[in-house]
Amino acid sequence: MINQSEFADKSKKSHTLHESTRAMSKLSFAQDGKKQSSLSTIFGITNSMVGSLCLVIPQVFQQCGIITCLIVMAILCLVQYKTCQIMIIHQKEEELDSEHMIKRLLGKSWTQAFRVTSGTLLFIVGIIYFQLINLTLYPILVLIFEKSNYTNYAKPSDGITFNQFSIQWQSIIIFLPLASMLLIKDITKIIKFAHYGVIAIVCYCIFIIYIFSINMLKINEFKGDITWFTWNFIQPAGQFAFGFMVHNSVGQLIKNNANKTNNSRDLLISYGIAAVIYGIIGTFGAIGIMGKTAINPSTILDFFSSTDYAVLFIEGLFLIHLVAAFPIFPYISIYQILETFYHKEYPQKFQWGLKILFICSCLIVQLFNINVGIVISFDGAVCGFLLVYVIPIYMHFQCYYGNKKNVRDALLNHDNCVKHKNINQFSLPFRVIIYFVILAIGIFNMIIFFYDFFK
Repeated sequence: MINQSEFADKSKKSHTLHESTRAMSKLSFAQDGKKQSSLSTIFGITNSMVGSLCLVIPQVFQQCGIITCLIVMAILCLVQYKTCQIMIIHQKEEELDSEHMIKRLLGKSWTQAFRVTSGTLLFIVGIIYFQLINLTLYPILVLIFEKSNYTNYAKPSDGITFNQFSIQWQSIIIFLPLASMLLIKDITKIIKFAHYGVIAIVCYCIFIIYIFSINMLKINEFKGDITWFTWNFIQPAGQFAFGFMVHNSVGQLIKNNANKTNNSRDLLISYGIAAVIYGIIGTFGAIGIMGKTAINPSTILDFFSSTDYAVLFIEGLFLIHLVAAFPIFPYISIYQILETFYHKEYPQKFQWGLKILFICSCLIVQLFNINVGIVISFDGAVCGFLLVYVIPIYMHFQCYYGNKKNVRDALLNHDNCVKHKNINQFSLPFRVIIYFVILAIGIFNMIIFFYDFFK
């Protein structure tokens, strides 16, 4: 005879607090062990989504078409909200993060896949931040050079250049200072300081509205320059896949929500706010840079003169934010990868090897002048595929329609799955169709990225 309480007790056992889990929990604005309001939860989730992508999307809207980008943004917002919602409705209150939920429902192998995928994704986010640090610092140095009458420097659009001071030489110079930040043992204070990065985003939004207003006053001059629609949806698809990805940290961001019944609602509001911010920055920014030209622009700041003090102020704020947040991503990434292979003690050689691999990867990507938009799209469309689509959907169906061939399996499934009020809302065939479409969108996004990259 099966003792049901035995399985209930098993499911409620205490969970090990890994270092990556502890660090990710600091991303929430709640104080340790204290509950937070829905407003704080919404702010924390939105803040985790909206960040470095804001510097890139205005020129994507300009090149690919405002309507095209808004359509792609809306589709990916809804799709990734749905898969992210799955990550929170299946999480039990005693579980510290999504990792423990995946282990309960899918087993150890899928937990390891989650760790490796999340670690890889954050590894590349760190590379993106290294690129953006270089892209925001270089115009500041150019201004200093101009004021000092120093002329032996290259423009960012000049490509790979070593015969004069260039963004490549700059990356070599800042390589060691940024590498030294990987030696930080306790990331807590860094994460708390990085929360103030929202100030840079707010000032940037004000700047976008300002340049939009200036161009709207002379809109008749630029009507023909506005691109409303094209069939080029590859760039926005990859970048919005990145921009709406919060799946690996959402478990920590909502676990302290005072009213758990509001989790799905708060997540929906967070995605809605993020979409509105992206839409405003993309649309207003695209109109704001009409009449301006840039060769191979990486960010919207490339469209402005280095002597524009408003732009210089924005660059300075973002630079502080990017440098402050830079060590967070490799820190969590490295620990997630270490936790995949080791349980308690991590070999120092392996840990140092991952740190060296990370910082050298940052330098190589910058030396080869790889466009930051491509790296963002790769991270969103390819690296996030398993995390955003496969794991949530498989977990969802394993919970709802798992193997129940015998009494023991039925009892385990009943105990392992959180009860959901909408379990019988739609029929199984309809659910299969819906999630097949969602999965197909993820596969299509990944395929078109590789097609565009290798064509």
